[in-house]
Amino acid sequence: MVRRVPILVYHHVYEDDDPGLAETVGAKATGTIGVTEFRRHLSYLAEGGWNAVSTTAVVDWMEGQGELPDRAVALHFDNGWQDTRTITMPIMDEYGLTGTCYVISDGTEAASKGTTAKIHTSTEGAVSKPCITWKQADELLSAGWEIGAHTATHPRLAELLARDGEGAVSEEIESSNRAYADALGFVPDHFAYPSGSRDERTDALLGPYYRSLRLWHFSRPQVWSFTDRSTSPMALDCQNVDNTVAFEDFQRIFEEAQSG
Repeated sequence: MVRRVPILVYHHVYEDDDPGLAETVGAKATGTIGVTEFRRHLSYLAEGGWNAVSTTAVVDWMEGQGELPDRAVALHFDNGWQDTRTITMPIMDEYGLTGTCYVISDGTEAASKGTTAKIHTSTEGAVSKPCITWKQADELLSAGWEIGAHTATHPRLAELLARDGEGAVSEEIESSNRAYADALGFVPDHFAYPSGSRDERTDALLGPYYRSLRLWHFSRPQVWSFTDRSTSPMALDCQNVDNTVAFEDFQRIFEEAQSG
């Protein structure tokens, strides 16, 4: 049986009475989930014996450099929204879990200066919402989380490449990497494509910078796909999870992962 690793991708975790939970962008993913449902997800993982592992551990395993515990799952939190630190991390602490936070560097730079940056997303449209600060990113690292790269401004990279060429993509990546290095003292090993916008040329451009590149996609009804040892580290697959995903479909992720 082929061993499959679910990689769950969340964006915002909001308090249950937050009006942001009611916001939608057409028939798309919302990128939001309430605290009660998020806790339900984590309880399901705990009760089912699933073990949260780092992105580095997954890539090491894919490359034959280590083993994973039984029922391994990776938890990703995209964009570096402030609620990842203020709401998500304390809940994860209760369950003894850590994740990878993929940080938009311009958003975190703005937050560190007390402002916000406008960010264009597939899940919420164009928004100006608070991101974590570099200090809060350090707090995540100290708690055992990983920080991943997610560009400087969150553009659709395949579209940026087609419109403005390779130089624009390289500058987007190098600008964010300079920010990570200056603020955190390192460039992240792992990258997540904003809005899942990629092609073979973007893969070739980004590959030299990172150990892994992660996809992102959304379908309704949900069709789950997984990362296994035959997956390229340049194409980690994942499952987007938000309040459009029924709990029965969330459970199906793990049933299908175990079916091989």
